[in-house]
Amino acid sequence: MTGIFYLSKLGIFGIYVTLTVGLSLIVTVGFLLTQTPVVKFLFNLENSVRKQLILGLFFGGISLLGTYFGSGVNGAIANIRDVGAISGGLFGGPLVGLIAGFIGGAHRLSMGGFTAVPCALATIINGTVAGLLYEMRKGEFFSILPGIIFTIIAEAGHMSLVLLMAKPFSKALALIKIISGPMIFINALGVGLFLLVVQVSIGEKEKVSAITAERVLKIAEETLPILSKGLSEETANATAKIILKSTNLDAVAVTDTKKILAFCGVGSNYYKVGEPIQNRSTREAIKTGKTMFLRTKKDVGCNFSDCPIASGIIVPLKTSEGEIFGTLKLYRTRANAVTPLDVKLAKGLAAILVSQTELHEIEKEKELRMNLYLKVLQARINPHFLFNALNTIGYVIRENPLKARDLLYQLSFLLRETIDRHSNFVKLSDEMELVRSYLKIEKARFGDKLDAEFRINPETLNVKIPSLIVQPIVENAVKHGFSSSISRLKLTITAYTKLNMLYIIIQDTGKGIPKEKLNEIIQYRAQGGIGIRNVNERLKNLYGKNYYFRIKSSVGKGTKVVIGIPMEEVRKWLLEQLSLTTKSLHGKK
Repeated sequence: MTGIFYLSKLGIFGIYVTLTVGLSLIVTVGFLLTQTPVVKFLFNLENSVRKQLILGLFFGGISLLGTYFGSGVNGAIANIRDVGAISGGLFGGPLVGLIAGFIGGAHRLSMGGFTAVPCALATIINGTVAGLLYEMRKGEFFSILPGIIFTIIAEAGHMSLVLLMAKPFSKALALIKIISGPMIFINALGVGLFLLVVQVSIGEKEKVSAITAERVLKIAEETLPILSKGLSEETANATAKIILKSTNLDAVAVTDTKKILAFCGVGSNYYKVGEPIQNRSTREAIKTGKTMFLRTKKDVGCNFSDCPIASGIIVPLKTSEGEIFGTLKLYRTRANAVTPLDVKLAKGLAAILVSQTELHEIEKEKELRMNLYLKVLQARINPHFLFNALNTIGYVIRENPLKARDLLYQLSFLLRETIDRHSNFVKLSDEMELVRSYLKIEKARFGDKLDAEFRINPETLNVKIPSLIVQPIVENAVKHGFSSSISRLKLTITAYTKLNMLYIIIQDTGKGIPKEKLNEIIQYRAQGGIGIRNVNERLKNLYGKNYYFRIKSSVGKGTKVVIGIPMEEVRKWLLEQLSLTTKSLHGKK
């Protein structure tokens, strides 16, 4: 049993001293290791089989040291081997506990002795059971006191297994009387101390998370207006500069799947924007979709012998459907210099880049859809209206040429604005001019039967609104307002502001809409109501839930349509929504 301290002549006190000294050394070594960048990096990795295997080896080494720092007693070993196995199980789960227990147990078995088999078996069982407890707690770490209590029970089981399996029994009993107290106490103390070390490491991890969260949020707020334009060489370069300025990184790069979009910092003379991706590691990240941890220049895979980049992290940029559209790369000039903060920062920034880029695509899609709805409205010039308008003008031209000339002007203005209008947004005053032109033509046709009143607050005239959201409603009111019982129709168009919202009300005294028909229009089941539906859809696409659109109607009394929209320009509003979404996504991490 080479390497074992034989202090049995000092009695039980000597065993306590030996195990305490050994435990002090193990805990010190363990604590120092947890402060190294390599182990910190390991502890901060996402949970995976690979991580569990490495943790199993780490705690297996602790278990092995627990045997070496033991005390030889009557052909057996008083040891602290179970500290590694139990701590590994409580910290990393069944696989970690099993691996650590197996390493410690196999090593003890190889040393021989009449207690070799039960001691080896006890270490494996204790590590595995500790891991199962970790699973039962759904991955929550054990606090110190429960860990100590479990270890006391586990070590009592260890002693019982020795009594059951070791032969002769009298020798085993004599051994247990000597070593049970020291082993139960020191192993329980050791597990408690290791859990304390883990708590310190977790505290540092949470501190890193808090620092990362602050940095990511600051960078997100600065890059939000930039990335709202989409991911291009221009926006990627501006984003990379902001990241570099806000961190102590040596270089930052962004790529799509083919070429470099941005490279800022050391090494920028080697990596030119627009050139094809050169590093093997970047191509591997795009191919596999996995985050690449680059510890050395060899991992980086730089094609230049004097390239200053020595370590880094590459995070693939994936859409919500899993499609990779680029990478974010954070670099350092020293090997093995990537910190847990760098890892969390890279993943947090990548999530922000992805969310902002996807939101840009959603915005583009909304804009295309909105343009489509506008084109539908523009193409929807009622042929009956044109026929009636031309007939009216033909009649008026014989009686009043000047009035006919004005009507022709109004008709040409109406056609030009509805067909050739390219802007999605216009001032309310422009929309009202379009409505007035339409009503002048209809007024010439219906005469005193049609009347219109405008109650437009002057402060609303310069507010920008989506084009063609009032005229289709007015046209619908004129078209469907008259009936055999309704010979006169009055329209009242009101606009005012309240609580940073613009409200537009179109009210008529027409025949009204039956409740069943109105429900069909609202639920898109009616054949008519295309104009109303398109207006509602455009508002929904533009403002989400932040708009108001209601139709109230009473048969024989008339219809009232109320539209409420935010007064800010839509672009500004969308940026605010992007900012809120970004903060929400960040808060979930």
